[in-house]
Amino acid sequence: MIPLFDALAHPTVSGHWLETDRDARAATLIASMNAHGYAMACAVGLADVGDYTHEGFAAMCRQHAQLVPFAGIDPRASDLAAQLDTVRELGFRGIKLHPRFGRFALDDEAFVAALTGARDRDLVVMLCTYLHGPIASYPDRDPLYALVASLKRVPDVRMILLHGGDVELLRWAQLARHDEHLLLDVSFTLMKYRGSSLDADLRYLFSGFHRRVCLGVDHPEYDHAAVRERFETLTDGLGDEPRRDVAYRSLARFLRIDHAWE
Repeated sequence: MIPLFDALAHPTVSGHWLETDRDARAATLIASMNAHGYAMACAVGLADVGDYTHEGFAAMCRQHAQLVPFAGIDPRASDLAAQLDTVRELGFRGIKLHPRFGRFALDDEAFVAALTGARDRDLVVMLCTYLHGPIASYPDRDPLYALVASLKRVPDVRMILLHGGDVELLRWAQLARHDEHLLLDVSFTLMKYRGSSLDADLRYLFSGFHRRVCLGVDHPEYDHAAVRERFETLTDGLGDEPRRDVAYRSLARFLRIDHAWE
C-alpha cells in the first residue's frame, strides 16, 4: 500500500470542531492515519477555532512526530508581524489563511501583508479557495484574478491552494501549472463532488499534473478510509511514479520534508 501524506488535517486543542460533534482530537487523528496508511499530515490550525493559540497548537503537534504544524493567522491582526515571528520561532512550517472565516478579499492590503510576512520568514501559505456562501458574502469579483493581483506583488511566496478552486479545479490548476511556487491540493473537492464531472478532471490531473498536485483528507470533515478509497479509485491504472507523486512526493518536495518512508 502506497503511503499517503495528508495535506490538510484539523486537530484542535480542545478536540472540538466548529459547531459539530466531530472528534478533532490529535490522538484520534493519529489513530485513523495509522489504520489507513498515512505517513504524515499537515496539522492546520484556524484562528479562533477549537481554543486555538499558537503556543497551544504547537505544543499539541510536538507530541506527534507525524504532524507538520501550520498556524492559523488572521491577516487583519494589528500585531501580524509579531505573530509571524512567534509562529516561526515555535517551529511552524507555514500559516493558514481563510478568506471566508477571516472576511478578507484576495487582493486586500492585509492579505498582501500576510503573504509578504510569510515569504520573508520562509513560511508556506495555505490558502482556502472554497469561497462559496450566502449572497451577502459571496465574491462579486473573480477570486482567481484577485489572487493573481496579489501574487504579482509577492511572486516568490510559496503557497498551497487548498481545495484546488473546488468546482473550478482546472482553472486553478492552470494557475499552478505556470508557477513553481504554487501547489494544488484537492482535499474536500475530492470528496464533495464525487460522481460529478470533476472525477474526470481529477483523473486528468493525477495522470498529467502529478508533480504539482497533492491530496488531503480535511479531517474531521472527511475520514481517512474514504479518501484512501478515492485515491485508489482515481489513480487506478496509473504508473507508480504518478501515484507516488500524488500520494506524498509532491507535498514532501514542496515542504522540503525528507520522505524517509520510501
